[in-house]
Amino acid sequence: MMEDESKMKFSSDRAKKMVVWLGVASIAMFFAAFTSAYIVLQADHFWVQNDLPQMFKISTVLLVISSLTIYLAKRSTVAGNIGGLKLWLVATFILGLGFTATQYLGWSELQSEGKFFLGTLGNMEGEYGVDYTIMMKGEPVLYDQGNFYKPGDISYSDPINERIQDTFNVSASFLYILSGLHVVHLAGGIIWLLVLMVKTFSGGITQQNVLPLDLGSIYWHFLDILWVYLFLFLLLIR
Repeated sequence: MMEDESKMKFSSDRAKKMVVWLGVASIAMFFAAFTSAYIVLQADHFWVQNDLPQMFKISTVLLVISSLTIYLAKRSTVAGNIGGLKLWLVATFILGLGFTATQYLGWSELQSEGKFFLGTLGNMEGEYGVDYTIMMKGEPVLYDQGNFYKPGDISYSDPINERIQDTFNVSASFLYILSGLHVVHLAGGIIWLLVLMVKTFSGGITQQNVLPLDLGSIYWHFLDILWVYLFLFLLLIR
């Protein structure tokens, strides 16, 4: 009888983990589609070479550290150290909130540079060629005495100021979309961390019942890897 119950529990746990892995795979494909669209649109549109906000770098450090703390939470549970589990779960939760806050500050930094979610290239702040550069089919748009010109128009004979002013800043929009969607998915992880903390402080997670923490850890580590991928993608493919 006990053996049958053990087999049923093993099968149930494996099924729950499979559901989480399927969810993770679906989210990965979702973001792969967006990054593919980013590359395609980059080739066909006016494109601003964006420097990532400094706060995004801090976000990255916080999330990487949170991956370590949730690992330590799981290791503490396996060792029967419930005090350690509580400590590292709370630390992970705080780091998750810190990541979200620094993302918001990063968006504020973008807005101070004239890079809005639905802004145009005409909103850009700063000195052209120093603070930002507009690309057209992989080549920098020329600029002379307040006027923009197509790449190759070295005689500066045909200004394209009106096109520049009215063109949506698609590259900035993608910064908001990719980072914003990641924050939305991270919010789900933060909610799950809250559930885990309630379970932990009420005695619901023990050395014998570590599955809820296992499931949360899988999702949280995935969010960490996903953000590092997005950060490097946006850093390198500008």
